[in-house]
Amino acid sequence: MARCRSVSVIGSLPPVKGVSAYTTGLLDALDRRGDLEVDFVGFRSIYPRWFYPGGDPDEPSGRPPLFLGVKLRATLRWYNPFSWAWAGLRMRGEVVHAQWWSYALAPVYATLLGIARLRGKRVVMTAHNVQPHEGGFLQRLAHRAVFRFAHSYVVHSEANKAALLRMLRCDPARISVLPHGVLETPRSGLSRREARLKLGIDANARVALCFGNIRPYKGVDVLLRAFAEVAREDPGALLIIAGQPWGDWAPYQRLIDELNLNDRVLLRLEYIAANEIEQYFVAADAVVLPYTHFDAQSGVGMRALPFGRPLIVTNTGGLPDLVLDRRAVVPPGDAVALAGVLRQVLGDQALRDRMAVDSLALAASMGWDAIAERTVEIYAAARAGVPAAAWTQEPEPRAATGAPGS
Repeated sequence: MARCRSVSVIGSLPPVKGVSAYTTGLLDALDRRGDLEVDFVGFRSIYPRWFYPGGDPDEPSGRPPLFLGVKLRATLRWYNPFSWAWAGLRMRGEVVHAQWWSYALAPVYATLLGIARLRGKRVVMTAHNVQPHEGGFLQRLAHRAVFRFAHSYVVHSEANKAALLRMLRCDPARISVLPHGVLETPRSGLSRREARLKLGIDANARVALCFGNIRPYKGVDVLLRAFAEVAREDPGALLIIAGQPWGDWAPYQRLIDELNLNDRVLLRLEYIAANEIEQYFVAADAVVLPYTHFDAQSGVGMRALPFGRPLIVTNTGGLPDLVLDRRAVVPPGDAVALAGVLRQVLGDQALRDRMAVDSLALAASMGWDAIAERTVEIYAAARAGVPAAAWTQEPEPRAATGAPGS
């Protein structure tokens, strides 16, 4: 099969939030290869501030990454259709690789990809969200419409592939499964003790971390109910909730008050800048992803794995792929089951050590160089108009016997 010589990637990069961490990892890995001409089309202005529930759509301290061989053009403005059309006409790649995640950007992406197809380019689309996390019928319709512009697709788990197949009813061979790729966090070498001092946490506390934007599908209310059960039995247990609320925090605060958890929950209700993330993951004993529904693979989980943090997740979307022992996977919305696993993990250092080894093994298997290699194969297949071969992910989950991680 003839290789693809050039690709145009559409997405976001810092300081824009969006899927910037993922796009940075992918472009960096493609750039290191040196065998592919890459140009990037991104946003100068992605959303109006009033539209974005997470505060500022740009990270004030964010800086565009530097790549040796990638041509960067952050020229798209949400309010300027001319910028969309002009960017579409300037894309140089034989293949266009669209990072797709938000129905709010449907007009922009429809314009870019429509022009790409009119110019005879092949379109690969990475579906970061198969369905929007929130929104009604019109939002789902707009989100779904953009998928129709692609010739082939990349998703991050077999569960996401099944969801996309149900939605599009297309040939399964058009969909490739690639892991999200681990997200490396800027590190200063903080020790666990130093991280806890910075956060004002007792050195001997048993700490569960819920990190990232606080949105309805994240299941924070379920986690609070589960943690209340743990806190009744373990006076040293502490829950950190760190992230920007996307909506009214008041219902969660009422639940904290009702469950008498004010002294057992540390709140950092703000966007956590990249240079502040390290302290939260280093301080934590376990990271919890209690999502109630999800059609993606968690960026928070991909950030936790390189820290070697045990993960407790729900059985939705691609979250189960982030643990090797399926007993660390609980049914979504089940506070009793979540409390049981939290109790076991926080109460057993040896168990946490085994789960930490699991996380590091998974991080090693989801490196960007291997993902870039597979992505280039997908580009070549798309250019030739043929299906890409299946991706095989290692290591395999362990059989379930005994407690989580045993």
